[in-house]
Amino acid sequence: MQLDIRRLFIKFDSEMRAKFGVHNKYHRFSKTAGWMYGYGRNYNCELLAATIQADGFHVPGVFVKDEETLQNALAIAKQKYDDGFEAYCEVVSAKKRASQIARAKVRVAQEKEEMAALADAVPPGKLNQFRWCKKVPRNDLLRLYRDEAAGLPDEALLDEVGFAFYARCKQAHDARDCTEKGQIICHHCGAVLYAGKFSPTGSVLVKPNGGSEPVKCDCGYAYTYREYRRSYMAVNMPGNRATPVFERFEAKWPTCRDATAKMLLIDWLIHECHVTLMSGEMGKSVCENLIEGTRKQITELIDRLAYGNV
Repeated sequence: MQLDIRRLFIKFDSEMRAKFGVHNKYHRFSKTAGWMYGYGRNYNCELLAATIQADGFHVPGVFVKDEETLQNALAIAKQKYDDGFEAYCEVVSAKKRASQIARAKVRVAQEKEEMAALADAVPPGKLNQFRWCKKVPRNDLLRLYRDEAAGLPDEALLDEVGFAFYARCKQAHDARDCTEKGQIICHHCGAVLYAGKFSPTGSVLVKPNGGSEPVKCDCGYAYTYREYRRSYMAVNMPGNRATPVFERFEAKWPTCRDATAKMLLIDWLIHECHVTLMSGEMGKSVCENLIEGTRKQITELIDRLAYGNV
């Protein structure tokens, strides 16, 4: 795509978001038309699609190659939007939501039956008992920074906070590696359990019943692959887009030999928390994976550490 055409497309993209609340989210490729970018909302409610070419881009009814044709394209988008697009989205969304609720009820009822059946196969109190490493309390982190600022670092507290970060990052890393292979780490003895079976080629993991069958450990505890993954997500274990941050801390913490190195590494991690909060991106922030509290409470703490007199 030519540079001036790219600028026009970026402007078109921005205008579509600002004026009509639609996003470039339905990419698809056609052998005859090339790349098409559908502008719409959830549940595939599409307003229109743009087809990219080297010297411009098509929207229904106009080929955009300069500012004038860009405005024509936006006018076409407005006409389609005014022709009942909001009402259409509401109808589609309502139907999809109702369908999702109905499916969820069926799924919940089915899972209750499955769990009831498992109660007879696993001793009481031994099924899906998870022990995820705890997050760091906000007061401990605030006290650590206060002591450091006063020139009286508490090395015991420093080790406690740093190891808590390290343990949580490491446990998350190990769990991610195992679940990707269809494995589960027993939270009571550390044994690695196989939650599924592989195809004859060894490349395709097949999870029985969607991961609902119990996997028993020799120590007496049992887990289901499905609930293991759900539990991992429910307690906000470190991962997703910030995985490199967590893995860097995990790798560096054991190499820190003195209080200064440990404090610098913790401060680097807190800085990464601050960066993600300032970015304004949707979704979980790095700090919510590591520090106790709501997003608002953690944001207030991080801002205080960054700007306050601590």
